[in-house]
Amino acid sequence: MAGHGDADSMSEIRAGAVLNYLNLGLRIGVPLVLTPYILAVLGPAEYGLYMLASTLLVRLYLSDLGRTTGTKYLSEYRARGDAAGEARFLGLLAGLYSLAGALLLALGLAVYPFLGDIFPKFTESELGLYRVLYLMTLVNAALMFPGRSLAGIADSRQKFAVPGLIALGAGVLNAVGTWLLLEWGWRSVGLVAFNIATGVLALVLNMLYCFVGLKARLSLRGAWDATLCRSLFAFSWWMLLNQLINMLNAGTGNYLVAMTLGADAAAVYTCGLQIYANYFLLGGCLAQLFLPRVVGLVVRGASPAVQTEAMARLGRVQLAILLPVALVLLFYGRQFFELWVGDKLGQQAQLSWLIAIALIVPQTFSLVQALGWQISQARNALRQRVAIMAFNSVLFVVVSYFVCSSWGIAAQAVWAAVSILLQLVMLNVIHYRSLGLSPVRFYARTFAGWYSRCAILLPAAWGIGALIPPTGWWSLAARIASFALLYALVCRFTRATR
Repeated sequence: MAGHGDADSMSEIRAGAVLNYLNLGLRIGVPLVLTPYILAVLGPAEYGLYMLASTLLVRLYLSDLGRTTGTKYLSEYRARGDAAGEARFLGLLAGLYSLAGALLLALGLAVYPFLGDIFPKFTESELGLYRVLYLMTLVNAALMFPGRSLAGIADSRQKFAVPGLIALGAGVLNAVGTWLLLEWGWRSVGLVAFNIATGVLALVLNMLYCFVGLKARLSLRGAWDATLCRSLFAFSWWMLLNQLINMLNAGTGNYLVAMTLGADAAAVYTCGLQIYANYFLLGGCLAQLFLPRVVGLVVRGASPAVQTEAMARLGRVQLAILLPVALVLLFYGRQFFELWVGDKLGQQAQLSWLIAIALIVPQTFSLVQALGWQISQARNALRQRVAIMAFNSVLFVVVSYFVCSSWGIAAQAVWAAVSILLQLVMLNVIHYRSLGLSPVRFYARTFAGWYSRCAILLPAAWGIGALIPPTGWWSLAARIASFALLYALVCRFTRATR
């Protein structure tokens, strides 16, 4: 029976991985197609405001605070076979996160009167529009907070197929609806409202699946457990700090650019940031599926060496997926940006490309060890990790303000890259000293065999670019297709050491 359960689990993980990548392809492909159209309809200034609100909305949807908290604790209840405890925990979780949503709304409303001071470069009309978009995303976040805390039910049971299908359907609906709204003359407020509506619909369908399809139970009787509440609060507190820190990190450089340089400059930075955000999503697509299995490893007492090896196994897969994307952006990304938004941004499109590259290259080394974050959660070892990230993020924000003001967007992108590398070094120290993981062994196992492959791929990618001139979309497609074929051949006839 155990073997049958493991087979079912791996089947769900494979289905979840396929659906995650389909969803990811949709979330990457749709903005790539629609961004030039949205930019043309809204103009650079309103597009910059729309993307500021959308960035906040996306970060709130992708925030794993409630979901990961639920997944982690529910996985432990499932591992122990404690159905009654699981029901009481769900009741406690729903109550606590309803209070958290109310607190988030109160804090957001407290910030609202000071938006003009936060974004002094905005004109009166730009500030008025952003106030409306800000309130819409704030109220949505407060209402969605309790529901997202229960989304870990399906994850803890390693049921990824149906939630993946729901997300895919919502993505298709959102893409078609956005295009239709633009055709009908709607602008940024209508687009954000529709994005919110599709997110709420997906959340409701997920809740129906969990409580009707999976027959999860939520019990308020005996839900209040002081010991569990303290444990949950401590874990959630560090998770919350982590989310706030992530929102201060390199991904929010567009806010700092908007504050110091204005809405037009924010549009340029956002175009580069959008490609980086998609790359970041690509890197985290697999890792989130493995939290229940990592919790199982920890509950069964797996050694740090076994956990390091699990990180390396996933890291090799991550690297095989991320490396060709990074190389394509490095060698052919300038042409892509010029074709994509060059007619709207002019020479600034090249600057958007440099921003994307500056963020993507260092982040690759962090994304391949994404499972380290799941291990930290499973082992309740978030405190030092979050403290390090907090220090780095505060440093990033403070320095970024002066960098943007004094030297502009390009310098801000370089500083963001330095900040990513600095954080990576500090996190690896934490992995070694607090968790007993071996970063040296991890990177040795993950990158083994890839040095010889890169010795072939790097000059070949440059050669393809030299042989096929950058004349338009067809030449870009030919460059990418040629490199993809080369990459497949190199991987087929060379072997990455395991």
